[in-house]
Amino acid sequence: MIFLLLSLFAFFYTFSSSKVINTGDAGEFAVGAITLGLAHPSGYPLYMEVLKLFSFLPLGSVPFRMVLASVVFSLLSLYMLYRLVHTLTGNALVSLFPVALLGVSYSFWGQSVVMKFYMLNLFIISLLLYFGLKVILEGYDRRLSFLGSFLLGLSLANHHTAVLVVIPLVYVSILYFRPFLKNLPFSIFFFLLGFWANLHMFIRGNRVFVPNPVYDLNSFWEVFLRKPYQQGSSPEVAKGLFADPMGYYYALKNLFIIFKTNFPIYAFPLFLLGILWAFRFSRRVGIYLSLFFLAYSLLLAKMTFSFPLIKSDGWYIGAHQYFLPALFGFALFCGLGLYWVVDLLKRTELLKVALPASLSVYALVGVFDRLIDQNFNDNYVAYSISKSIISSLPVGSLYLTYGDNHTFGSWYFKYLARYRQDICSNDYLSPDSNTLIPRGCYPQKLYKDSYLFSSFFKGNFAEFASSGRLYSIVFLKPPNPLAEFFKNEFWVFSFALIPKNLQVPENVWTKRLLRYEELENLSMLDCANYMTDDRFSATLCNYSLPMFAYLISRVEVSKQTGLLNYDVRYMGNTFRVSVNRPGDKSHPGAEFEIKVGPENKNLIDLYNRVMQNNKLERFIYYPYTAEARGSLR
Repeated sequence: MIFLLLSLFAFFYTFSSSKVINTGDAGEFAVGAITLGLAHPSGYPLYMEVLKLFSFLPLGSVPFRMVLASVVFSLLSLYMLYRLVHTLTGNALVSLFPVALLGVSYSFWGQSVVMKFYMLNLFIISLLLYFGLKVILEGYDRRLSFLGSFLLGLSLANHHTAVLVVIPLVYVSILYFRPFLKNLPFSIFFFLLGFWANLHMFIRGNRVFVPNPVYDLNSFWEVFLRKPYQQGSSPEVAKGLFADPMGYYYALKNLFIIFKTNFPIYAFPLFLLGILWAFRFSRRVGIYLSLFFLAYSLLLAKMTFSFPLIKSDGWYIGAHQYFLPALFGFALFCGLGLYWVVDLLKRTELLKVALPASLSVYALVGVFDRLIDQNFNDNYVAYSISKSIISSLPVGSLYLTYGDNHTFGSWYFKYLARYRQDICSNDYLSPDSNTLIPRGCYPQKLYKDSYLFSSFFKGNFAEFASSGRLYSIVFLKPPNPLAEFFKNEFWVFSFALIPKNLQVPENVWTKRLLRYEELENLSMLDCANYMTDDRFSATLCNYSLPMFAYLISRVEVSKQTGLLNYDVRYMGNTFRVSVNRPGDKSHPGAEFEIKVGPENKNLIDLYNRVMQNNKLERFIYYPYTAEARGSLR
């Protein structure tokens, strides 16, 4: 039965998988994997190697093949959940229930169908949890100790949250302290053997395109420990355990919201019963499983998710990604709780079969929700908008980006799709700084020595701006030093930076822009029609709307039936867009009029559809966000 259930999930996950690059880190991961390079700190060398292997599959696009890695490791994680419950209960039918419960949960499904390393991380963690349980139940086995040590070292070449599994494993080591101590030297050897997967960072860290090169031991630790993220580095995050005890209250509060969002209400009494049953079965098992759950729920939440108010992006990144092991542990206890209920039905054999079977089938009803809110099959937003932008740029353009979605999308098209290699993209053009990182101009020597780009590497922006070859995702504004010299002109989901002393005839600019009307129209159709509850897709679409509105305003109408005043303001370092706030001059932006007529009526309708489809209120965690609680205006 378990393989039938896993086959069902395999079908649904594959169907729901992203067929192109999804939002977030997918473009970067695809490039890092195809070149056997690295991703952003901590580099994720193991994940890069896994994706490279999947890229050789003879089906679909390269991004789709890589997404299949998430599908495979999610199925393996579900199988490990089944094995854990079955090992403790011996009841195959009951063991299906937690698999169904976790498999249809919002975040588990969502991370199973995109290019992300969390499913590989969960599979390694679940294996280690299983090995520890086997030792508790069957006694110390040095083979499991060595294999577990190897996997623990290997996990550090993927994602650092795996190290939290050490907490329950230390408890097992204490239970079998003497044999553990006797075999400790070999365990350390196997741990280092697994950790040596990070040698990939030395071998490939400066030979191919990588976001943060590794040249020596110092740069290795810089990347491995995520030090470029400063307060978000691994050591700094770990310090959060000991800061502000009040944070534990908010951690518990936020955790409850996460569990309530992912699981039905009837799962909670089963969860509590499961904890009690685990201690009733064996105090050692109860302590071991509870330590695992606490490590990946309360302790992880205290380090990463213990704030009284969290913005929508924080909920999307944190709640939707970090806590998969906690969801795994919750489902495990639910399975044990159901077994206790079934075990109490001593004289009703039919009910013993019917109850777990019925609950498993009932849990699968969630499939219908997931086929809507976590279906990336029809979500082309990241791919479509990135391609529209770079397709519209003149030959030899400089493309200045800020933020993962635009930056990683440009990397994907340049380095993997090999599309528009005549463009030099530079990321992290902050609204507050003119600092540029030419990571989209690799190999730099080729661009530095070229006729098209040599002047840029000498610091000459004016030449590109004067020839209409300087474009930016960011609306240039003070205090950015470049704002003194350049003005913003709306372009295809971006801005052309034009010297302030250069006057471009409006009719010339309009004619040039309208050549790309069909391109913008297609991308906006993607924004209007995708179903996924994906905050990054909504961010991309909302940020692109003012550029689309400007294009609508350039369409000449034969018979004017109305007039719309459009006002857009750009605030802070992120792409928060305030639309239709006439008279608000506290933030820089632009105003223009849209003449309504038969020629642009369909475009205006499309604009409104995009607005509706990308409302923040669609986000499943919206009621708990800082925006919903009125702390952001």
